[in-house]
Amino acid sequence: MTTYIYCRTSTTDQNVQQQADFLANKHKHDYIVSEQFTGKTLDRPKFKKLVDELRAGDTLIVREVSRIGRNTAEVLEVAEDLKKRDISLIIDNLGIDIRTPAGEMVFTILTAAAKMERDLLLERQAIGIERAKAQGKYKGRKSIDPSVIKLAKSLISDGMPKAQVAKQLNIGQSTLYKYLAS
Repeated sequence: MTTYIYCRTSTTDQNVQQQADFLANKHKHDYIVSEQFTGKTLDRPKFKKLVDELRAGDTLIVREVSRIGRNTAEVLEVAEDLKKRDISLIIDNLGIDIRTPAGEMVFTILTAAAKMERDLLLERQAIGIERAKAQGKYKGRKSIDPSVIKLAKSLISDGMPKAQVAKQLNIGQSTLYKYLAS
């Protein structure tokens, strides 16, 4: 029976170590897994590896529902998978374990709320972009120079970890993965 803490932030502007320290000081644990990756997808390298390694009797602790993800259906699927495998999922800021009926209910409601929060943020962002376009101020996101992507591919083929490549080239990991996939 092993206890894992999983911490995630979406951008390098956010402090994943602060989240890790907070949970580590509050919960007895064996391992901490941290990553900076978008919550829009469950296809996150460290998260996928962690979930695959969890065994019956293990515990996974996250700070809040949105650290697992922002897509309600996917987050509920993860929770159901963990429950079936007899793995505890503790949501720290709620003080719940999803294996209990009350914990499962609260978790389901807050997962939907996390998705709604994300959808509202995107809606406000789209409104702001449209206004900026109408005023001629919106330029869009700058694309990454193809030579940087070529260098990234070269460094990765030479054995450098993708996270280190992203950091060294000052690009987000999710951006790097997007360019590697295309």
